[in-house]
Amino acid sequence: MIVAEQKSLDEIKSLIGAAENVLVVGCGTCVTVCFAGGAREAAIVASSLRMATKLDGNNK
Repeated sequence: MIVAEQKSLDEIKSLIGAAENVLVVGCGTCVTVCFAGGAREAAIVASSLRMATKLDGNNK
């Protein structure tokens, strides 16, 4: 059995660092079933990153 867990937004932001462009990709197999990385979760993470960037004052 495969088990996946989504990273926290703070952890993702620290991994991204000062990157100006980030590609968020989801998979339609095992991580979708775990609700950790499917298309819906990828869209939520991308939206959360956009909002966090604007709140941090990095409106690029």
